[in-house]
Amino acid sequence: MRVRNWLARGAAALLLACAGGAALADTLALTILHDNDIHGHLRSFCYVEVAKSPDEHCDIGGAARRASLVRELRAKASAPTLLIDSGDTTTRGPLATQYEGLDEIAAMNAIGYDLAAIGNNEFKLKDAADINDAAGAQAALKRLVAASRFPWICANATLADGSFLPGVKPFIVKRFGKLRVAFLGLTTGRSAAYPQTRGLVITDPVAAAKIWIPRARAEADVVIAVTHIGVADDQRLVHETTGLDAVVGGDSHTYLYTLIEWKNASGAVIPIVQDGEFGVRLGVFNLTFEGDASAGWRLARYDDALLPVDGQVRPDPAVAALVEHYARPLDVSVGHVGEIGATPAERAALTIQALAAVWKSATGADVGLQTEGGLLESFRTHDVTRFQVRAILPFHDEVWRGEIGGAKLRELLSQPSVLGAVHATIAPADIDPAKTYTLASTDYIFQILKLGGANTGLDARRAIETWLAKAPG
Repeated sequence: MRVRNWLARGAAALLLACAGGAALADTLALTILHDNDIHGHLRSFCYVEVAKSPDEHCDIGGAARRASLVRELRAKASAPTLLIDSGDTTTRGPLATQYEGLDEIAAMNAIGYDLAAIGNNEFKLKDAADINDAAGAQAALKRLVAASRFPWICANATLADGSFLPGVKPFIVKRFGKLRVAFLGLTTGRSAAYPQTRGLVITDPVAAAKIWIPRARAEADVVIAVTHIGVADDQRLVHETTGLDAVVGGDSHTYLYTLIEWKNASGAVIPIVQDGEFGVRLGVFNLTFEGDASAGWRLARYDDALLPVDGQVRPDPAVAALVEHYARPLDVSVGHVGEIGATPAERAALTIQALAAVWKSATGADVGLQTEGGLLESFRTHDVTRFQVRAILPFHDEVWRGEIGGAKLRELLSQPSVLGAVHATIAPADIDPAKTYTLASTDYIFQILKLGGANTGLDARRAIETWLAKAPG
């Protein structure tokens, strides 16, 4: 495997940190490899990391490349090294509804994760047609946790009787030589509003932390929060508490190329790290602790780097084969699309046009509607596979049909919505304000835009495949 200079430098930094630890009996180093918000991106994919380049790059991410990088870092590390995930490993990927996260857990087991925090999307293993199946969603989460060869942590989500989610602990303690480190899990409070969490109790993560930090510290020398609450709430968490030594976060999909240093309630500086999204990068968080059991331990030094998981990292063959075991059944051709565009912007625009045409064709409506927001992928090849369709629309969405007045339709197309710009199969200039139009789109778009309509019973992904099968090659 070709090893980049940054990998050699990172390994050297770990060796230096550990060499410093060897000189002092009461100095201990720890490295945390961290990711968050993988969202089912098992295969490598194409991506624009805007802060680094305006260009799209392919062969980005993927479990097999991540596995190789993790193995390389572990082999070169002299300090104890943990691999942790800060939530939302599941949903939104092409395979999400096919396997309900079990494919991702198989990959995490193969890579060798040490622990994971519950994200809001771990509660959403049932969506759209299944959205009100709270029992089914919670059973799916239970299966996911049971299949994991690593522990899951979450302190602020419980069953109605106050017991923790099956197989999930509020925190775990790991010992590294003389040092005991507690990892405390916290998930976003907004999960409480999901239909899938009906019957569960999900509290504010900061309020829960104030209860659980002292309990964790009673069993450990150091407490690290592994959170899925977003950077803003990570800052609130630090600001309103004492007793944390560091925060490894997720949820807001933030690339913290430079870690945040935030003061806690007593004025001490606490580092916060986060690794962006989709496995585009892998975080390497180096921590050095000083102290002893009688005087206590403190975080003396730390640094964090987000290493690229790209085409320079050769995929691990065993993990690649595992990924293909799950993905290949969806590599079947379902039809063709004409124009695909030469740039990301062109491909997105053409895909939006195509989806609007799909909804119109599937229902016989006057107008098909599609928003920019929520478009997760675009048509990239003329020959389209089921995997590609599910990358574009990974959810169990259904097609809805309703009516809308011309004046309201024109207004809808003229201003951004909460889902971004709204596009239709009719130009605004061609809309008759006095006419009533039949309108078609997905249930998600109808509900978010607060449009009146009814379910046609058509599966949205099946509608896309039907349209593609009829489209000219």
